[in-house]
Amino acid sequence: MKFWKKIKNNPLMRARLVTRALILKELRAFFARENFLEVDTPLLVQTPGLEPYLNPLEVQFLTNRHTIVPAHLITSPEFALKKLLAAGFERIFQLNKCWRGGEPYGGTHNPEFTMVEWYRANADYHALMVDCENLVCALHRAVCSANDITPDDWLTYQGIKINLSAPWKKLSVKDAWNTYARLNLDELLTLERMAEAVRAEGLTVTADDEFDDLFFKIFLTHIEPQFPKDAPIILYDYPIQLAALSRPCQADPRYAERFELYIGGIEIANAYSELIDPAEQQRRFEADQARRRQLDKKAYIIDTDFLDAIREGLPPSAGISVGVDRLVMLLTDAAEIDDVIYFPASDLFT
Repeated sequence: MKFWKKIKNNPLMRARLVTRALILKELRAFFARENFLEVDTPLLVQTPGLEPYLNPLEVQFLTNRHTIVPAHLITSPEFALKKLLAAGFERIFQLNKCWRGGEPYGGTHNPEFTMVEWYRANADYHALMVDCENLVCALHRAVCSANDITPDDWLTYQGIKINLSAPWKKLSVKDAWNTYARLNLDELLTLERMAEAVRAEGLTVTADDEFDDLFFKIFLTHIEPQFPKDAPIILYDYPIQLAALSRPCQADPRYAERFELYIGGIEIANAYSELIDPAEQQRRFEADQARRRQLDKKAYIIDTDFLDAIREGLPPSAGISVGVDRLVMLLTDAAEIDDVIYFPASDLFT
């Protein structure tokens, strides 16, 4: 059945979509109260980023000289927003659509999804942790009030009562490995030692596996499934091999100032204290290009304009992306992402 017919015949689904509109309105109101500027950046770009495991969607773009060149729908507005930081803006956010191909749809995934991404100049990832606490609680209160429910600190999701009261639980990646897998991550920070650990856990190691592949074999099998679901959890300080665009920890450069937020067992956010070293950023880009070639993926060109922006003086900054559709799932007690977006990918095949 086509999705619009499901909406017509399902009052609960319609109610969730009405609540979605309320959440989008309250998102903007929250950032306005926090003195953030809402910005718009291009959704169609020539340089979509080099993350090895993301698959940008390519389209054809007609230039003013009547030539067709490849362009891509963004997987994130990250590069453009950081250029605006370099231009002098200090608190900015964007609420927009993003696209990622090559992923399964359904559950918590849809190839076209809504993201809110925000940046603070002269701040680090600790400030974003507080932002997350305040934002989610504000949205929860707004949804409760709209449904004539007395707001409190408790969110019920799929039968689980989640305590949203701050401060939220914060757990380093190293402590998570020790707590849930009885492994000392400090001793596993080379490809060889991580491969040994994976084999010892009875998992398969292939010749093409890099450190991040091996890390997630253990993490997704033995660690993430054990995270408590009755309260949000912030998992912080990832091995430097998983730094992406985050800066090294000052106290221990083997790790990076990056965190992810989980609520009710669902990954909601990914955040960094931003890397502002242009030489290191270029080195990482080149390593990602090499990895994409190794994976038989297109190695996109490096966004040299982004590197120029860093060189011009990107201030110490922190940035975060939050999956809005997943937030709506949590706040409307929806089991599937298909229940909270108007035309999910699954609608294309029914």
